[in-house]
Amino acid sequence: MDEADERFGITEVSARIGLAPDTLRYFERQGIVPSPRRDNAGRRQYTTADVELIRMLVHLRETGMPLADIAQFTGADDKATDPAGLRLELLMAHHRRVQDRREELDRALEVITRKITDYSDRITSSPELLDRPDCTIAFSVQGEGPLLFLVGAPAGRAGFAALANELAGQFSVVTHDPRGIGASRDVAGMAAPTPEVMAGDLAALVDRFTGGPALFVGTSGGAVTLLELARQHPHLVGRAVLHEPPLVSLLDDADLADRARAAFAAAESNPQWAVQEFFDFSGAGHHTGPDQTPPTHMALSGLPAEELDKNRYFLGQMAGPTVFYVPDIEATRRISAALCAGALSHHQMARRATQALGDRLGLPLIDMPGNHVGASAEPAEFAHAVVPLLKR
Repeated sequence: MDEADERFGITEVSARIGLAPDTLRYFERQGIVPSPRRDNAGRRQYTTADVELIRMLVHLRETGMPLADIAQFTGADDKATDPAGLRLELLMAHHRRVQDRREELDRALEVITRKITDYSDRITSSPELLDRPDCTIAFSVQGEGPLLFLVGAPAGRAGFAALANELAGQFSVVTHDPRGIGASRDVAGMAAPTPEVMAGDLAALVDRFTGGPALFVGTSGGAVTLLELARQHPHLVGRAVLHEPPLVSLLDDADLADRARAAFAAAESNPQWAVQEFFDFSGAGHHTGPDQTPPTHMALSGLPAEELDKNRYFLGQMAGPTVFYVPDIEATRRISAALCAGALSHHQMARRATQALGDRLGLPLIDMPGNHVGASAEPAEFAHAVVPLLKR
């Protein structure tokens, strides 16, 4: 018998789909799933096509498509002059809703992950401290093997906690809070967190462990810190993986540069607006494939006071010197480096900048899991992808 001619009873379909028979009957009465043919005894007889359609409708329901839309999708052949067009319209609208929800969950997951790490640190261990002339840098070490530094800005120990756990089986992983972030508290008289200053902090941290070269993974502003480390202290860099350095300085985009300057200038007095503007022009909170562009605006919910204070510092002091940093291309060519960007970061500011850097260096752009925050949002997948880049 051809697979298309197979017939299934409601009990078999229930087992295949994972819905109780009564639920299937209810959805049928509501017009959410199509009514199957019946045999001579009046028993429902589902075809393979029926089963696959119901399976898809269950996915639509589980991802939040309104039941009215599902019913409209199911009955499109009977009521629409262009059923394929109607179904496409319904699916595209639902895709946008799921995408928006996914991005909201990613942002929430990032905050939750950071809080879990914060509280875990308080309960289980205290960070080690490195004294600098104008501040103290907090750092943590875990694992065994070659020395590997995970570098971010503003991401610190909390942002890299999950990735560090994934890599600790193969490396001695060092994470630190950049000055003014986390346990490396902002103190009176502390120098501004420019890439030049933060590269000096990182060099001192490397010297704390070894005077020789080490391995580095830098994400976002941390990748910019590594570019400056390569200029100041190339002998410390054994291999550097640079993930999405957000260098507006490399993009011929005056409007983007103006928006960035305006957001950074407003961060102290209006951090909520600055965060919203940064989110919109960077596109970094979205998941965009090669044929997708990030939406021009998606309203963020109000940030709590603690997050607003953090962004007064990050956007008001750290972000500007980072995104307008001009890398020394010749110095970067002298180190062993890999450039990578999120496979779901297409047409976003940081991926565009990384591509521009790659064009200047003559290096390919390597796709990595996730988007701009893939290192924290998808740590297992990111670790699996980054290890081969470190071993080249």
